[in-house]
Amino acid sequence: MEPRSTLDEAQSEAAPLTTTVCIGTYNQAQYLRGSIGSAIAQTYPIQEIWISDDASTDDTDSVMRELCEQYPQIRYYRQPVNLGLPGNISWLLSQPQTDLIVRLDSDDRLEPDYVAVLAGLMQQYPQAGFAHCNVNEIDVAGHIRRVRRLSRINDYESSEQALKRSASGYRAAANCILYRAKAIREVDYYRSTLSWRYCEDWDMILRLAIAGWGNVYSPRVLSNYRVWDDGKGVRASRKMAEVRETAEIYKKRLIPEYEKRGWSITPLTKNMRAKAIGFTDALDSPRFSQEEREEYKRLLLNLGASSRLSVAIMMAEHGFNPLTRLLARTRSAVKDQAKRALRLAK
Repeated sequence: MEPRSTLDEAQSEAAPLTTTVCIGTYNQAQYLRGSIGSAIAQTYPIQEIWISDDASTDDTDSVMRELCEQYPQIRYYRQPVNLGLPGNISWLLSQPQTDLIVRLDSDDRLEPDYVAVLAGLMQQYPQAGFAHCNVNEIDVAGHIRRVRRLSRINDYESSEQALKRSASGYRAAANCILYRAKAIREVDYYRSTLSWRYCEDWDMILRLAIAGWGNVYSPRVLSNYRVWDDGKGVRASRKMAEVRETAEIYKKRLIPEYEKRGWSITPLTKNMRAKAIGFTDALDSPRFSQEEREEYKRLLLNLGASSRLSVAIMMAEHGFNPLTRLLARTRSAVKDQAKRALRLAK
């Protein structure tokens, strides 16, 4: 292997990496100007901005025609039929011919230095398949609710380290990711045949790690990720899909890979049980029918059956979930402060 100092010198002398921002959208016309505007405002040169409209039924097409006239670097395509999120994003990411590709949702926004910082890290670490950062979590109106931080310290993480850290879940603050085009071509982009909506990014970064690609991370807050609140309670179909996809990630991706490498799967089973307990938060949603509630409990048991899960289900059914949610928010706030303190200490 070539010495690190020699590699660093070669990378520092190389031409800047070319970059495209890719924005997949469906029925979010009201946010497109914000997301596209944040791409245009980058301090790093952006070669193209690709937008793939997944057959929206709102004003997306008219908004995009107006923006295309204003900004010649935009490449807009409207899918003739709805492909679903993985299919649309897979098609979208396969279009640019640049070195780097930013995957940005149409309701999210980049900070001006997003590409400059992360492209710099990708230039420094050619073995990194993607780059990510800390993010602002924003509400529907665009107000910052909290900062999503990772407890990670190092810029670079090897593929093996990434697989081990993935035992606890998706190890990125949000799905605003800068990919190396060569890496995502190698793993054949997103799985376009999946009907997934919640774990497709986790699946992607796991496949990159399995293929031997590491990743780089910046502790700077460089993007804004929108979180949608549902005041009437979470939909059963949404939560059941999330639980199913989480179970598939563990059972069809992580466990086989750990066993193939001769690693203990104990961390995986432990975290599957913990996630199943966390998912009981939705059991008191008024949008669940009794039949859906029973199906949801079966999915939780399939993900991670344990005596603690049985207790958590019982508590949810007896009205203790509001207290559980309060405690979870408190723990989250404490963790956020601890991560920030750890970063400042370093």
